[in-house]
Amino acid sequence: MTPPQPQSLTPSDIARIALKRLAELGLPPTPENYTKFYNAIAAIKSPTDKSDAELKSAYQVLFRVSDVLEDMNDTSATLLQDLERGGEVMDRSLDSLRQSPTPQQIEALLAELIDTTDTVRNTVSSSQRDLLDMKQTMEKIQTDLAINRKTLEQDPLTGALNRQGLEHTLAREVKRARRNMHALTVAILDLDEFKQVNDKHGHLIGDKVLLHFSSIVKAVLRESDILVRYGGEEFLILLPETDGNGARYVVDRLRQANIRTPFHYQTHQIDIRFSTGLAALKDDENGHAMLLRADEAMYQAKHAGRDQVIFAE
Repeated sequence: MTPPQPQSLTPSDIARIALKRLAELGLPPTPENYTKFYNAIAAIKSPTDKSDAELKSAYQVLFRVSDVLEDMNDTSATLLQDLERGGEVMDRSLDSLRQSPTPQQIEALLAELIDTTDTVRNTVSSSQRDLLDMKQTMEKIQTDLAINRKTLEQDPLTGALNRQGLEHTLAREVKRARRNMHALTVAILDLDEFKQVNDKHGHLIGDKVLLHFSSIVKAVLRESDILVRYGGEEFLILLPETDGNGARYVVDRLRQANIRTPFHYQTHQIDIRFSTGLAALKDDENGHAMLLRADEAMYQAKHAGRDQVIFAE
């Protein structure tokens, strides 16, 4: 089966495709089935967001899931049909036995029951093997999906999460903070006057500066902290179980490490400075509202003279 060429999808498009695939496979549109198909299709972004190879890989995994589900549906249908036929034969045989049959009739009925039992046993055995094969295939697909998801959610230059990866991670961390009654703080960092680096040294050196800066950030952060490339020269850090004071401490450590580790290019030293906006999750807001407040605080830091840290009200 050749996958169709991916197009840019809206949420309603994704929902329509998911329901169509469920109908084609004869699967009930239960919340679980719908969610699986919706998430699989939603993982495939617009062609402008990812390379053709990544999109092709994602589509191939999706269609492999579809094919396995179709095979599983066929196998289950065959098994149910044979069990139903076997049940009908057994019912007829029991009815005949209740009517005082002759020894010859009893022998014929027993032979028919044995044949039917063998058929059902063979079908069950075959279905068991098929389902085991499908289970192994689904495990392989699950691994491939994890690899594809990591690729789709990762910034290729810095290895940090991209905005798509942020969506999933933000929802997870907000739920975790609510459930455990822990603090959650976000920092948005924008490199100051980065355009001058690109204009003076070229975009290739600009990319190396971004890679250098992201490496410094990763060295400072804890394993539980999450780094996101939020924009061209913007980075976002999610800090679980961290309040405002803890977030300021992390940013201060990052600023010190950044000052001690300038980027060197041939005989040039490129000093990197950044403006930061911080925001802690409030009880009455979602994750996106927290990001908006941190973004606004970052722009306030820019207007305050750059190389500043401002905590959102």
